Amino acid sequence: MTVFDSLSRRLVLTLAASALALSACSGGGETSSAATGTDGEFTVEGDYVLGNADAPITLVEYASVACPGCAAWHEGVYPDVKAKYIDTGKIKYVFRPFPASTPEMATTGHKLAYCAPRDKFFKNIGLQFKEQRKLFNALQSGNGRQAYVSLAKASGLSEEEFMACLTDPEITARYDRDTQLGVDQGVRSTPTIFVNGQKTPNNSLEAIEAIALPILGEPIPTPESDAE
Repeated sequence: MTVFDSLSRRLVLTLAASALALSACSGGGETSSAATGTDGEFTVEGDYVLGNADAPITLVEYASVACPGCAAWHEGVYPDVKAKYIDTGKIKYVFRPFPASTPEMATTGHKLAYCAPRDKFFKNIGLQFKEQRKLFNALQSGNGRQAYVSLAKASGLSEEEFMACLTDPEITARYDRDTQLGVDQGVRSTPTIFVNGQKTPNNSLEAIEAIALPILGEPIPTPESDAE
C-alpha cells in the first residue's frame, strides 16, 4: 500500500465520521531564508522565515496544511499581517508544521514543502492551502498521488525526487523536530500563533496587534480610529 492509498482510506473514514472539518483546528512568490538563531529566543536554526531578519517581532505560526481553519486564516488574516507588518519590516514570520486534522495528509504536505527548494517553501505552503479542498477531493477519489505529484512538480521536484523525499530520514527528523517544538510549547490546535513567544488568545489580526503594537510603540487601533 502506498502512502497515497493510506491517505485515501483514512480520509474516507474521516469524512464518514464527519470529523474532518475542524477536528483539530481552531474555530505567492515569497522567498525564505534560514534562521541562524541570531535572536536565539524565538527562532531555531533551520526555521523558514519570511521578512526582515532584524525585525523586532517574531510571529511563529503552527499550522497544518490539512486544517480548514488554517486555510481560512491564510486567506482572511495572513494577507493583512503580511501587508501591514511583514512587508514593512516590522515582523518576521515563521511557519512551523503541526500535523492536526488529517495527520497523514498534513505530514505528506509538510514534507513536500520541506523537500522542495528552500526558496519555494512559502509558495508551496500557500498553494496547498489554496488547493486544500481539491486535495481532499483527490484523495477521496483515489487520485491523491497525481495531485501531490503535480504540487511537487510546481515546486521543481520530479516525481521520483518527491517519492524518495517522503521517506528521507533527514527530512523526517527535521519534520519531527519542528512538530516537537509545537508540542513543547503547548500547541493543541491549529493555527496557533505566538508573538515574541506569547501565545495569542485567538488568531485574529486584533489579537496579534494587541501584543505586537505595544512592542513597536504604536497605538492599538480602536473602533473609533478605524472608522475615521
